Amino acid sequence: MTKRIAVIGAGPAGLVTAKTMLQSGFEVVVFEMGSQIGGTWVYENDSGRSFVYRSLHINTARELTRFSDFHFADDVPRFPDHYDMHRYLCAYADHFAITPRIRFRAEVTSVTPVGRSMGGRPRWNVTTAKGDGGEFDIVAVCTGPFHRPRHVPEFRDAFGPDYLHAGDFRVPAPYAGKRVCIVGAGNSAVDIASDICSTAARTVMVARSGVLITPQYLLGRSYNELVVRYLQRPWIPAALRRRVTRAITFVVHGRPTDLGFKPLAHRVHPSTSATVVADILFGRVEIKQGIERIDGRTIRFADGRSETFDALIAATGFDMEFPFLAAEIVRPVNNRIDLYKRVVAPGWPGLYFVGIINLDTPINYACERQAVWIRQLEAGNVMLPTEQAMRAVIEAKRRWVERNYGTALRHSMQEESMIYYAELRRELRRGRLRHRLARLRARLGFETAAAAHSGVLGR
Repeated sequence: MTKRIAVIGAGPAGLVTAKTMLQSGFEVVVFEMGSQIGGTWVYENDSGRSFVYRSLHINTARELTRFSDFHFADDVPRFPDHYDMHRYLCAYADHFAITPRIRFRAEVTSVTPVGRSMGGRPRWNVTTAKGDGGEFDIVAVCTGPFHRPRHVPEFRDAFGPDYLHAGDFRVPAPYAGKRVCIVGAGNSAVDIASDICSTAARTVMVARSGVLITPQYLLGRSYNELVVRYLQRPWIPAALRRRVTRAITFVVHGRPTDLGFKPLAHRVHPSTSATVVADILFGRVEIKQGIERIDGRTIRFADGRSETFDALIAATGFDMEFPFLAAEIVRPVNNRIDLYKRVVAPGWPGLYFVGIINLDTPINYACERQAVWIRQLEAGNVMLPTEQAMRAVIEAKRRWVERNYGTALRHSMQEESMIYYAELRRELRRGRLRHRLARLRARLGFETAAAAHSGVLGR
């Protein structure tokens, strides 16, 4: 019997998962809460998950951002904007016959396991707001990590009505001639700072921890493309890659501390900008290292100086949530969910997550690799380790992230692409070996085939 898979979300992760499973003969239904394909890449998406501003371009070259088997149109610029990304994803869905499988305006309200026997796997009942759900063998959660804007109460409540989260920023026009303070130094923060500073009366950006801003171009090429092509190689040690990238950044941008940023205390997810460093050097943007307190529109900074602002924009990230899943199935803690290899929910066979990850390279390729692994698992070609073994790996990964990246929420799901892709390749090899050993044990009578397939062979 053909397995049915429910894919939740018609953004990049959902589309590539649907395509991968369709090509292997699975019956696929995609549930999309909005009326359009593309997820967060749809400007003013009626799904309520639109957090893109009008000037947004991807910060990686198109050849790195596309899926492996589908190119951008020839007229798309080297760094596509969100309109280009939306068109690309729609074309991808049409090309691979995914569009007819999508149920639009179908917000998933619950995903519950049904018919689970002792030690076995459940089927999954998917319920939607408009009642067009059903039962499925597999559920792939592809809703992305950007669910709800994270508000810091001491910023939002103290500043008043002219506070805005970066997820609600769209255009710079309302800030012309005004004094604006932006909290944060991630990609959204540096983009917004550059967007508004040319017409604002004053622009201040608050970076509460060390920041690494990498260039967008190098030698007339995409910086990220050069790094991936020449440095992301298995024979190049990770420490050497980091030294080289920081050296390149120093040559192009100088020392971050000379721009006003704090020194780096650990590894960080870099921000990328072609303009913000020039804006800082030319005095259009000033860097502050922290906020001591806010009294109405007056902000007292960590350096002891106070200024009055017309607007406060908080680029403080997003909270992860899965309201359609019960807490005993999966519950985000400190913006992290405990998934084996960022995909598998231990103890819940048939439930997977795609694209819930923070990488140092474009995420689309990661979604592809994750989808391929899910296909292999559900086709019965590979096996997972025991739940205990998976949880041990998850805990080791949590400690690795905190040791290398600290405990900031923005790094909770952090991975380094070279390490992560190598882990996925190893897991595929080990999974095939577990599967072969399980079949051998079953033939020799040590266990039933069903028990063998449940993943009881340890690591």
